[in-house]
Amino acid sequence: MKKTNVDVIIIGAGPAGLAAAAKIFKSGIKSIRILERESVPGGIPRHSQHLGYGVRDLHRIMSGPRYAKYHAQIVSDLGIPINCSTSAFDWAGDLTLAITSPTGLEEIRAKKIILATGARERSRNSRLIPGSRPNGIFTTGSLQQCVYLNNQEIGKRAVIIGAEHVSFSAVMTLSHAGVKPLAIVTPEPRHQSYGFIRFGSRLYYGNKLFTDTTLVEILGDKRVTGVKLRRSGRDFILECDTIVFTADWMPENELARRGNILIDATTKSPIIGRDYETSRKGVHAIGNLILPIKAADQCVLESRKFQFTNW
Repeated sequence: MKKTNVDVIIIGAGPAGLAAAAKIFKSGIKSIRILERESVPGGIPRHSQHLGYGVRDLHRIMSGPRYAKYHAQIVSDLGIPINCSTSAFDWAGDLTLAITSPTGLEEIRAKKIILATGARERSRNSRLIPGSRPNGIFTTGSLQQCVYLNNQEIGKRAVIIGAEHVSFSAVMTLSHAGVKPLAIVTPEPRHQSYGFIRFGSRLYYGNKLFTDTTLVEILGDKRVTGVKLRRSGRDFILECDTIVFTADWMPENELARRGNILIDATTKSPIIGRDYETSRKGVHAIGNLILPIKAADQCVLESRKFQFTNW
C-alpha cells in the first residue's frame, strides 16, 4: 500500500473545504491535499442552478455551478491537488487516513486534518414516514442531480415537505424540469425562509403553503399517487406523483465517528473548540459538518477565519 506524508489533508471539496485550502496555502503552508468523493469539485452548489450564491463573500450574485467553479478554479490556480472520486474510509493512526481512489488504496499522514464533509437532507426512510415505497421520492439534492446533471424525467405534480430556504430551491428545480410544484408543507406555524422568497414563489410558481401540517402517509404502489396530510386534526389528500423531502439536515459525520471524535447529542456534529479543533488533536471540522446549516458563502467566510498558531 502506498504511504504519503503531507502537511494538511482536507476532506471535502465543497465551498468550505476549497476556501480553507486557499487560505492555508496563502499563509505559507504548501503541502496540501484535498480529497473529494464526487467526480467533480464544488459541492452542492455545482448542481444548484438558481441564482443567490456569492453575495456575502464575492459581493455579486452567481448561479450555483458558476460559484462552485469559481472557488475550484482558485484552488487549481494555486496548484493545490484535488483528488476526486476519492474517499477517506477509515483512520490508520491519530493523523493518518486510509483512502481509496481509482489508483487503489493509500494511507496519508498529515500534521493537520480538516473535515469539511458537509451535511445531507434526511431521506424518507430516516424520517420514518409511513406508507409504501414507490418511485417518485427525492431529497432536494437527489432531485437537483437528476434534473441538472442527468437530465432525467421527474414527474408532473409535486409536493415539497419542508419550508426552509432549500425548499424554495426545490420549487425552482421542479419548475425547471416541467413539474408543477403544488404545495409546500411544514409542521411549523410559518415558513423558515425570507418573506420575499415565499411571496415570489407563490406569485411566480403558484404553489400553496400549508403550515401546521404534517405528512401522515405516502400513497401509491409502484409510483407515488398522493400524500395524506393532517391539519387541525383533519386528514386530507393531495394527489401528486412526486414528493421532495427538504431540509431536516444530518451532518456527514461518519468519518468523525470512526475517529471517536466527540459528537454533539443534539446536532450530531463534531464538538469543536478553538480554531474549529475537535476532540481529536490536530483534527478540525468546518462548514456544514457543523450544524445549524449555513449558506455556501457563509461557509466560505467561516473557513477564512482559520488561525495558524501551532500549525
